[in-house]
Amino acid sequence: MTITPGNQPHTPRLQIDLDEIVTTIIIELARVQTCPQCQASVPSLIDDLAHLATEILRLHSALTGERLISADLRAAIRAALGAHDDGEPDPLAYLRDELPDAENPGSEWGWS
Repeated sequence: MTITPGNQPHTPRLQIDLDEIVTTIIIELARVQTCPQCQASVPSLIDDLAHLATEILRLHSALTGERLISADLRAAIRAALGAHDDGEPDPLAYLRDELPDAENPGSEWGWS
């Protein structure tokens, strides 16, 4: 199944339009009459806002990825419990398939 926003109803949506916000701020700052002292700080402020916007997008992307991992693990847990109830010989196989490193479970999280 292809992962699209339509089949991921619980994926958190970014509630703001960062491009529009950054563009508006830059346009408004360009219109402002600044004193000589402020002229040095405005470009720095614009750079800081660009870094902030980039970090918001990075964190949103990381959140979306982690939620997908969590959903996959939750589904594997349910499958393993159902397999156990059905008497399957290796119900934990469902969990092993979802672990980041089946040879060393937990290594992604720093467990040894």
